Amino acid sequence: MCKYIIPIHGLSNRINWFAGLYCFNFINPCIFNKEKCVVYMKWTPDKECDGKFEDIFRILPNLILVSNDEEVPKEIPVYRGQFPIPNIYSKFNIKIDHNTECLIYGFLKFKNEIENISQEFIKNNFSQKTIGLHIRRTDGVNGAKYFGNFTSDAFFMKIIDVELAINKDTKFFLATDNSDTQLFFKNKYPNNIIFFKQIDKKDILRQTTLKEAGIDLCILSYCHHIEGSFHSAFTRAAILFNLNRRKEIDKANEELNKYFYRGKNEEYYNPLVKL
Repeated sequence: MCKYIIPIHGLSNRINWFAGLYCFNFINPCIFNKEKCVVYMKWTPDKECDGKFEDIFRILPNLILVSNDEEVPKEIPVYRGQFPIPNIYSKFNIKIDHNTECLIYGFLKFKNEIENISQEFIKNNFSQKTIGLHIRRTDGVNGAKYFGNFTSDAFFMKIIDVELAINKDTKFFLATDNSDTQLFFKNKYPNNIIFFKQIDKKDILRQTTLKEAGIDLCILSYCHHIEGSFHSAFTRAAILFNLNRRKEIDKANEELNKYFYRGKNEEYYNPLVKL
């Protein structure tokens, strides 16, 4: 069945919506079938996502990008939204686990420009062990607190302190959407915190551009592993890309459940024990 997809809200929410609905036509689950339906997508930049899909990702087969509804045949069903992939599939009475969700993310490939920029950064800045940190702030704080699982700076500091006690040369690639957070961690761990670009403080919803967010996602995918923020779609996406890169898709259930169901235990962190 052909589909007309309209992703909304932030980058990671849009990726969820697109990836799930795009792959629905080609997998059963995650195995190509003979049906090759066209997927139309209208990805409209706005204040929550200030760029286009093709600014970050390669165009996939059978995908047609459109700018208005008139470009899509009238009989094609429209899907507008932002839900995680398992929720999307539940609408079709299909239940999938996070490992299958992770396989779906394998369809998404960063465009060459993003990959090349990321590889240059990795070559110049990564250590033998570099752990990815995604610290969601700005508009993510209220939502996380509403669900009772705000991931504090103290939690990330425990992660860093424990790892540095094991190996003082460990690096931490910090992806964040907030200039104050970036400055705080860089000042506290000047020899160990790295990031792609210093954020200019702005009194707006998004302090980083879509391209910068895409580069952060790509670099995070090459990290040893990722520690992220509860109830953040960006953390979810980063984990899925990272597990695909590491070819450890079978760990998707435990990695995603850590951030989206049980939450985090801020009293205890041991890199050898899964929370």
